[in-house]
Amino acid sequence: MKLSLRTQAVLGIGLIEVLMLMVLLYSVFHFISRSTTAEVERRAQSIARVFAATAADDVLSLDLGSLQSFVDAAAATPGTAFARVIDYDGRLLAQAGDADALLQPFAVAGDSTALPDLYMAAAAIEKAGLHYGTVEVGLDLRAQNAAIAALRTKSLLIAAVEVLLAALFSIAAGYYLVRRLHHMKVVVERANAGDYSARIQDRVTDEVAELAQEIDRLTERMRWEHESRGQRVRELEELNQLLQRKIAELRDRS
Repeated sequence: MKLSLRTQAVLGIGLIEVLMLMVLLYSVFHFISRSTTAEVERRAQSIARVFAATAADDVLSLDLGSLQSFVDAAAATPGTAFARVIDYDGRLLAQAGDADALLQPFAVAGDSTALPDLYMAAAAIEKAGLHYGTVEVGLDLRAQNAAIAALRTKSLLIAAVEVLLAALFSIAAGYYLVRRLHHMKVVVERANAGDYSARIQDRVTDEVAELAQEIDRLTERMRWEHESRGQRVRELEELNQLLQRKIAELRDRS
């Protein structure tokens, strides 16, 4: 299948654009995912450790009222879905937060998984090297995940618009170039057919215009050679006629 220069330009530019955008978007999305995961993990672990250190005395004294007030305050923190305190035997001492989040089994997110809407973290309650229980917290990441999803959607939309604009530009540039080349082709075809009057006269200053100037000079030279050859032919014909008359006169005299 024969592809025009314009089609080749559109396909080539489009392919390069798509490949580069894929690499760029993958790098950006990967960076956002890694940095966001690291920040969420740091934040969750920090909250859990502070929570465990603060609740240690109440756990040792089994002050359930203070623990409940503490988990209520922790769960009321913006972005926190729940907070709970469990003793060393696994018994629940206090908890507060979103009811649906509290019903979910505790699970630490893996490194290879995407950020869940509910990110959980835990920290041990320790005093003098002894384990007295565990603090569990859950962070509500729904708004953050929605913002990241919206960012990805916008990035993909911008990439699609960029590819479209690049395709439109390459189509326009290809069309303009093809028109100029077509004009050159017409001039060359007319010159081959014996019509040397056509000129390209491309006024753009680029390599194509330089080629057009060379074609115009070649056409002008062909016209001059054609006229010179015609003039020589006419001169030879006149000389031939003169010689024939001279020969005829000599025959008459003889």
